[in-house]
Amino acid sequence: MKNQYLQHILTNIPHKPGVYRMKDKDGEIIYIGKAKDLYKRVNSYFKNTQDKDIKTIKMVEHIADIEYSIASSELEALVLETNLIKSHRPKYNILMKDDKNFAYIKITTNEDYPRILVVRKVEKDGAKYFGPKTSASKIYATLNTLRRIFPYRNCNLNIQDLGPAKPDDISKKRIVKVTNATIKYPCLDFHIKRCLAPCIGKTTKEEYQKVIQKIIDFLEGKHIEIIDELKEEMMQAAKEHKFEKAAQTRDKIKSIEGIFEKQLVSSPEQKQIDVINYFIQGENAYFTIFQFKDGILIDHQNIQVKNPQNEELSEEKNNQNLLTSFIQQYYADNTNIPPEILIPHQINNHQIIEDWLRELATRKVKLVIPKIGKRDKILELALENAFSFAKQSKTKWEGESVGAREIALEKLAQLIGLPKIPKRMECYDISHIGGTNTVASMSVFINGFPKKDQYRHFKINLDLKVGSPDDFKSMEEVILRRLKYLKPTIGLKDYKIIKTKENYNISYKKEKISEFKTISENKLKTFLGEIKLSEDHFNTIIQKIIEKFNTKRIYIPIKKTKLHQYELLGFQKVKIDIDEYKNYSKNIIVVFDKTRNFEDNSFKQTPDLIIIDGGKGQLSYAIKAMKDHNLEIPIMSIAEKKEEFFLPGKSSSIQLEKEDPIRLMIQHIRDEAHRFAIEYNRKLRQKDNFQSELEQIPDIGKKLTSKLLREFGSLSNLKNLPIEIIAKKVGTKTALKIKSFFQN
Repeated sequence: MKNQYLQHILTNIPHKPGVYRMKDKDGEIIYIGKAKDLYKRVNSYFKNTQDKDIKTIKMVEHIADIEYSIASSELEALVLETNLIKSHRPKYNILMKDDKNFAYIKITTNEDYPRILVVRKVEKDGAKYFGPKTSASKIYATLNTLRRIFPYRNCNLNIQDLGPAKPDDISKKRIVKVTNATIKYPCLDFHIKRCLAPCIGKTTKEEYQKVIQKIIDFLEGKHIEIIDELKEEMMQAAKEHKFEKAAQTRDKIKSIEGIFEKQLVSSPEQKQIDVINYFIQGENAYFTIFQFKDGILIDHQNIQVKNPQNEELSEEKNNQNLLTSFIQQYYADNTNIPPEILIPHQINNHQIIEDWLRELATRKVKLVIPKIGKRDKILELALENAFSFAKQSKTKWEGESVGAREIALEKLAQLIGLPKIPKRMECYDISHIGGTNTVASMSVFINGFPKKDQYRHFKINLDLKVGSPDDFKSMEEVILRRLKYLKPTIGLKDYKIIKTKENYNISYKKEKISEFKTISENKLKTFLGEIKLSEDHFNTIIQKIIEKFNTKRIYIPIKKTKLHQYELLGFQKVKIDIDEYKNYSKNIIVVFDKTRNFEDNSFKQTPDLIIIDGGKGQLSYAIKAMKDHNLEIPIMSIAEKKEEFFLPGKSSSIQLEKEDPIRLMIQHIRDEAHRFAIEYNRKLRQKDNFQSELEQIPDIGKKLTSKLLREFGSLSNLKNLPIEIIAKKVGTKTALKIKSFFQN
C-alpha cells in the first residue's frame, strides 16, 4: 500500500526513458531498474500487487523513496542501469559478474586481412571496437546485410601476407600463409562474389583494407548514402509489385538502422571525463554530474546548492560565479579527477582553476566547453537531468513525508483558528485573456497532497464586456455554483415541505412562509406552480424541492429577474412552449434535469477550508456567495503580489517567511488552481478560434462545427487532411465546401 508521499512522486514521474532507483527508509538503494517509459514502469510496481512474485512484493513493502535519471534512449538506460547495479549492488537486483549482456563489433585492424567479429569484451589488442550494443541478433543481421554490400571475409582463418607472387605481376596475386585452417578454402562466399578471397591471394592488402575502411566509415555513422540506395531499391521493387523483394530490402534497412541506435553515454573509445551541467530554480541551483570511465557512464550524481545572486552583476556573471564555486567545492576533496571536465560555459579564472586541478590530480586537467557534436549532446543530456532533478526536488518537497505535511496542516489550523485540521482544502482561481473566455478552477488537496482527479473547472456565465473582466463577480459565481452541491448545514431541520389536499406548504420553524401547487406529474416530469420565496430562504427551499420530487425533470415558472439564481442551482431556461404553462405567459419556465445534474463525487464533498486566489475583494465576494447558501465553511485568501493571507473580518494580513511550510503548502495548492485555470482558458480559446472560422462557411452551423472539432481536433488538422477523409465524416458535398473555403 503506497503512502501519499510515494503517490505524489509516482504522479509526477515523466513518460521518458531512464533509470529508476528504489530506496528504503534509511536511504539505501534496494533496487535499480531501467524503463522505456519511466512513468508506466515505476507505477506498475504498485498495481495488482497480488499478481507479483514474493520477492517483488517484499521489495515494494520496503520502498520509501524513488529517484530517477532521464536517458536519451532505452539503450542508454540499460548501460547506466548496468553500471549503477555494479556500483551499488542493490539487495533486490540480480547481480551480474561480467559484461556478457553487451555485445561489440570487433574489427581486427591489427591483422593483414582484418576480420569482423561479434565479441562480449573489449581488449587492448590493437583492434577496433564498436559498441556496446544491446542486441547481438541485430548485429548479426546487420553484418549479414553488410556482407551483401561489402565483400569481406567471414572466416577465422589466420592469413598473413608474404608479398607479391611475382615481381611486377599485374594480376596483383599475393603469396599468403594460412593457419588455423578449420575449413576448406576458398569457400562458397568467393564463388558467389561475397568475398575477395585473400586466403588464396586474390587481392592485395591495400584493396582489401579499402573495403574494411568503408565498413568502418559505415559503422562510424557515414551510412546515409547506403540507406538511401536501399530505400530507392525498395521503392522500385514496390512499383514493380515485387513486394517480397521490397519487404526484404525494408528488413535490411531496419537492420542497418538498428545498429545506429543513439547512445550518447557509451563508447569504448571515449576518454575518462566528467560532465557538469546545472539548472537554476529560484534560490537554488541543481547540478548533475556524469562520470565516464573507459567510455562507459559509471555514475550519475545530483547535487543541490544555494544560488546567491549579486544584483549588481549580470545574469551571465552570476552564473560564472556559481559554476566556478561549484567546481572548487566539488573537486577540493575529490580523489578521482578526470583528465577532462565538460562544462556548459566559461568560468572565472579559467586557467587558474585548470592549474589548481592539475596540482590536485598530479597531471594535466582540461576544462572543455563543447559547442557541437556528441560531447555537446552529452552536455544537453546532463542539463535535462539537472532540470529533472530540480523537478524531482520540488515534487519531493510538495510530497514531503506524510508527517511533515501533517505538521504544516496542524500549524495552519492553529494560525487561522480552525476547529480541526483541514483534511480537504479547495482553492479557486479566475483566468481570462482581456476579459474573454473567463473561467475558474478548483484544485483539491487531501491531507496536504494534490488530489488531481477531483479538480474541476467552470466556464463563467456572467455577461462581461470584452476588455472589462470582473474577477470579484466571477469569484462570487463560481463559489455559488460549487456550493450548490452541498446540503445546507445550518437550519436545515427547521424547513419542512408538507403536502395538503390542494397545495404544498413550506414552513420555517413551524411557521408557514410560502406555498406552491403541482400542476401535473408523471413518472418523468413534475410541473410545479410559481413559488414565491424571500432571499433568506431561496437556496435551501429550492434544493429541498429538488430532493422532494423523484422525477427526472422538475419544471417551475419564474420571474425573469430570478433566472440567474435558478441557473446557479442547475436549472435551465426552457426554449419551447409547454401546454401545462399556457396560463403563465408573464413567466419564463425553467427545468432542473436530474440526468444532467448528476451527483459529482468531488462536488458532494464538503471542504474543511476554502482558499481564494486574490485579496480582500475576491474574499468578500466568496463569503457573500457562501452566505447565500446558508453555509459556514472556513475560508481565507492569498494575494500573489506579497504572498499574504487574508481572513474574514481581519483588516490586516498574515505574512509568513518564504520557507515557512504553511506558506509553501498554500502556494502549492494556489499554483495548482492557477495552472488548471490557464489550461482550461487556453482550451476554450482554441475551440473559439476553430468555431469562428468554420462558421463563416455557408451551411456549416454550430452542430456540424462541434462534430468537426470532435473528429479532427484543430483547424490545422482539418486544413491539411485529404478531402476523402473529411468526406467520410460529413459527406462529399460539405467536404468540398470546407476544402474550397480554406484554399481561397
